[in-house]
Amino acid sequence: MKRCLLLLLFIFLGLLSSCKDKKASKERENLPKKTAVVERGDIFLEVTATGAIKPQVGAQVKVGARISGKVERLLVRQGDFVRKGQLIAVIEHQDLKNQVERFEYELKQAISQLSKAEQTYPEKILAQRKIVSAIFAELEQLDRDKRRYENLLNEGLISRKELEKIDTERTIKQHQLEAERANLRALEFEYQREIERLRAQVESIKRQLEDAKIRLSYAFVYSPIDGFVSEVTTQQGETVVAGLNAPTFITVIDLKRLEVHCYIDETDIGKIKPGMEAHFKVDSYPDKTFKARVRTIYPGAIIKNNVVFYDAVLDILTPYEDYLRPEMTAQVTIIAGKKENVIIVPSNSVKIDPQGRHFVMVKKDDKWEKRIVKVGWESRGKIEIIEGLEVGEVVGVW
Repeated sequence: MKRCLLLLLFIFLGLLSSCKDKKASKERENLPKKTAVVERGDIFLEVTATGAIKPQVGAQVKVGARISGKVERLLVRQGDFVRKGQLIAVIEHQDLKNQVERFEYELKQAISQLSKAEQTYPEKILAQRKIVSAIFAELEQLDRDKRRYENLLNEGLISRKELEKIDTERTIKQHQLEAERANLRALEFEYQREIERLRAQVESIKRQLEDAKIRLSYAFVYSPIDGFVSEVTTQQGETVVAGLNAPTFITVIDLKRLEVHCYIDETDIGKIKPGMEAHFKVDSYPDKTFKARVRTIYPGAIIKNNVVFYDAVLDILTPYEDYLRPEMTAQVTIIAGKKENVIIVPSNSVKIDPQGRHFVMVKKDDKWEKRIVKVGWESRGKIEIIEGLEVGEVVGVW
């Protein structure tokens, strides 16, 4: 009986020792395997968002035609680089060319008529003035003759009939002078009116010629910017019809003028201000980080899946030619704040207990001590400790 009791006692003690060993082993497994020293450093408030690379305003242009007609020549292909002012397409334009030539001929004729009038009318006016001057001189001579005849009549040397004859000649000459002066005034007025008419005709034809030249210029389509041809929507030989919307030939994108549009959740938008630094990555170059800066935040909201976002536009600061393309997805991080010289530890050294409290394991004299801490910002693998730790202490890292 005693042997049985002793055997049971030994079995119980063995089971108790085994449970203690397992508990100690489990506790050792839950302890940190690495350590880190509590230190001071800088911590950032970072807002992450998904965005996309977009052309700036004016960096993507759809080039079209302002007249209807068949495309005689299309001089570019998709992927070509074009310069500003480079000819990219020609539309049939023989009728427009004929119209320009007709107005050029009419303008030449109108200028010739104006030149002729400016030359001939002054000559006619000068001749008429000479006629007036001659008649006036004759009238003055008749006036002198009349005075002389009056003296002779008083002296009884001539008859009154001869004096009356002089008066009649003088009256006729006076009427003739008035008529020629009227002709001179009429000729000067006619000259003025004709010159005004011919000059107006020349200006009118010039305007029609300019309009015709402008319409002819619409047949030649040029690139408005430097860039790459991203899309060709009209082929050579097709007929385009210009209406309210100009038919598009090509789309040109200037890859030197790109920006980032990122979509910030409404819970974070209050933290973002223009001028904040940022950086982003794209899937095509996962090892390359591009620097950026917040330029503006659009006031209108964007609602996706019942979540409210706001569009923040970023200027790209890092040279990005040959890397970025429109519509690439960008993983954006905006630096919304910075604290300097604060207590920091690795993020994976802080855990949360069942009561929802943050704690760390502090190592002292090869023993671990659980300590409740108050945390602040977290970024870049570091977390701010507001209360609970001192610089130099050693904490565990899981």
